[in-house]
Amino acid sequence: MDDREAWTDDRKPVKKKKKKRRPLSFTLRAVLAGLVSLALIALGVWAVLSRDRLSSENLRETFGRGSEQTSANEPFTYEVGTGQVFSSAGNGFAVASSSALEYLDRDGRKLFKQLVSYSRPTAIGSENGVLFCDLGTEKLVWLDADGNRKMLEPSAEIQTASLNQHGWLALTTGAAGYKSLVTVYDDQGKRVYEWWSGTGYVLSARVSPDNKLLAVACAEIGGGQVHAFRLDSEEEVFESYFPDELPFDLGFLGNDSICAISEDAMTFLSASGEIRERFVFGDYYLMDYEYGESFAAVYVSPYRSGGGGYLESFNVSGELLGVAEQERDVLSLSAAGRQLLVMTGGGWTVCNAELHSQRSREGLLTAKSALLREDGNVLLLGSYQAERVR
Repeated sequence: MDDREAWTDDRKPVKKKKKKRRPLSFTLRAVLAGLVSLALIALGVWAVLSRDRLSSENLRETFGRGSEQTSANEPFTYEVGTGQVFSSAGNGFAVASSSALEYLDRDGRKLFKQLVSYSRPTAIGSENGVLFCDLGTEKLVWLDADGNRKMLEPSAEIQTASLNQHGWLALTTGAAGYKSLVTVYDDQGKRVYEWWSGTGYVLSARVSPDNKLLAVACAEIGGGQVHAFRLDSEEEVFESYFPDELPFDLGFLGNDSICAISEDAMTFLSASGEIRERFVFGDYYLMDYEYGESFAAVYVSPYRSGGGGYLESFNVSGELLGVAEQERDVLSLSAAGRQLLVMTGGGWTVCNAELHSQRSREGLLTAKSALLREDGNVLLLGSYQAERVR
């Protein structure tokens, strides 16, 4: 019997009327289509805003641990953001990005956090705290070792900034009628020295470890210049000219040793301006460099990218301390005291100033960067979480 038939009392089959489905009205169809479109648009916006979290590393973190999730309040976690910059700060570390500033202590607990909107975020650490700034603007946050804010408001756009190990700040800003103004502040935030540059833009300014000398690198017409000043005098100690070369960064390797680095060479000067040694890169490209205690390290390669190269270290006089060939590209260099951390895609190595390996770990790394702390611990830094290796 057809399933559409039923029996009445007189046993005559009666046909049930089949209900017809009403077609969706045009209005309802339009509403549903609009909701689907909005959901797809929202999904696309979320994917763009969360692109940093969609890396292979973070996908493994999300799906490779089952229901385990990393809380933003857990130790060694921080906000994801574009333009991330990391810096050691004593045994803690700082993270700056386009959207957040964070300062974490030795155990990964947050001492400070502030949401921001930065275009060129910078984080600079010292034993006595950390400085955050947005280069090209007047935005600056200066913290002491406990995460307490120091009151300092630049009156012009920031060009460069640096802290020495004791927390003395050399801040370069614009100045009406001049190319640059360098202001030195002590670790309490008190202004102790100013120097106006009328002919060249300041590329780097640093205070010596004993807080007595200011070294400044400027871009001039036809080359660069390095100046040095005593902080207790208005007289210039020396001026060194680099024709057809532009030193873009300076580092104190000691109170009486300054290293000036350009794309072409490393130049080692005394505190009186004497050129002690020069290491010319020649046919090699400068890929990375780092300043440590009484030494400097540089990574050069015959290739713009890939193919490995050479890691070389020098003492305060510019004499070669060690050479280590690198089969993989060096992704990160970090110095603490007389030790140097070298990170490649295949692992990391902690070596001494002579580049002799002291400990290492092999294996594919997904970290973006790595920091060597004063206590000897290594921090492997991902997009939103750091791993501490003792």
